[in-house]
Amino acid sequence: MKHASVVLAILFLALATAPLASESFRVRSVTTLEVSGNDSETRIANIGYNDAVGIIFPENTIFLRAVEIEIRIPREILRYQNSMAYGVYRNVEPAPKSGVIDYRGIQEVYQPLPARLSFVLQIPLVADHKLKSGPYATVLERVHDPNTGPMVFRLQPVMKGLPPTIDEMTFEVRVKPLLTDEGALSLRLQYPDDGGKPVRILIDEQQADRQTDLYILAPGDHHLSVVSDHYRNEVRMFTVESARITPVDIMLQDTTPTLILVAPENTAILVNDKPVENTGKPLPIEPGPYTIQFKIGDYEIIRQIVAEKGKDYTVSMQIDINVSESP
Repeated sequence: MKHASVVLAILFLALATAPLASESFRVRSVTTLEVSGNDSETRIANIGYNDAVGIIFPENTIFLRAVEIEIRIPREILRYQNSMAYGVYRNVEPAPKSGVIDYRGIQEVYQPLPARLSFVLQIPLVADHKLKSGPYATVLERVHDPNTGPMVFRLQPVMKGLPPTIDEMTFEVRVKPLLTDEGALSLRLQYPDDGGKPVRILIDEQQADRQTDLYILAPGDHHLSVVSDHYRNEVRMFTVESARITPVDIMLQDTTPTLILVAPENTAILVNDKPVENTGKPLPIEPGPYTIQFKIGDYEIIRQIVAEKGKDYTVSMQIDINVSESP
């Protein structure tokens, strides 16, 4: 047994240092687990000694830092040291699914099952993952790009003489996404014209890149400004949560000034000596000076304004009645 263990150790070392190349492998069955891109919920599969778990990544992976695989090993198998191995594969074809047992993929790691009741693998999904191997977790060296497709974790017997109850033993595989501590703003600008006129985006007083509509931010409250010479400036406050996308839609408005006239019914209104209907609705006007006249019978009020781009003006006629009482 000791000689066999030495041979197996050499074999595992050789496989670990061999160039990565696609290889074929067969399993008894496959269970697929889909990890989430915005919560840390653990997915669990109970598999046998020659089974596999297909790890399916979500479409949106911007908050995924790594995926953690915890394997809980039956106590009965611990006496059979180096009798079983595990492997992790990427670029797997076909996509893992129930009923398919033959696959081809690139082997990331192939090691004997450690002689303890559980162990943890962490697979980085971004370069700046900040994970380190230690007593409680082993971090794979290579960063996996989840956009290249799913990964497969498999178990495999590598020695004869396994216990006769091996077919009844269950290995619990727990797969959990490790998320970043960031969130994002999704900004959508709607233009009053064909668009294309320049705007500046300021987030927390810092100019933001206009080449994207998705901005990664720390959780908390943030300040957004949309500044332009061609549209009205817009200001918003918004809150970002960890591993969540906060949508903000802004309908931009042109800089044409508007005039709202408010007066009692049957009031005659003139703007620069031209009659205007008393509707109370905004009237688009050009920048410049305006004279507004309100007339009710012989009573007349005149006001003047100078309209500027990007501003709205309300001119109201108010009639008041004063009541006094004397002894």
